[in-house]
Amino acid sequence: MSKPITVERGLELSIITMLVGDILFVAGLSDALHWVMSLGGWGFWAGGLGILMSLVGTVWLIFILLRIKKFKLLMTEKSKAVFVRALDDLEYTAWQLPSKYAQLVDEKKSQMGVK
Repeated sequence: MSKPITVERGLELSIITMLVGDILFVAGLSDALHWVMSLGGWGFWAGGLGILMSLVGTVWLIFILLRIKKFKLLMTEKSKAVFVRALDDLEYTAWQLPSKYAQLVDEKKSQMGVK
């Protein structure tokens, strides 16, 4: 079973969400300050939605990067005993990341001789 698109393409989607939020915020701000464009009564809503989307995209990106960092840290283990103890945590972290990380776990398990 394949993973949801929010997991498989989470990194790209979080960056896009953040950028769209930034664009909406600038559009709402330019409407409020009468710089370039006039959105009518929608400037306030565009700015508010932009702030919200930027915040969500940033938090989402941070969580993904932290998971990748944790995964890489767990994968660098050289000792089989420590690797086996951390295997549950490693598999759970790989489950939260795109499919290629689960394949990396399988390769590491075969290298270490773990089923």
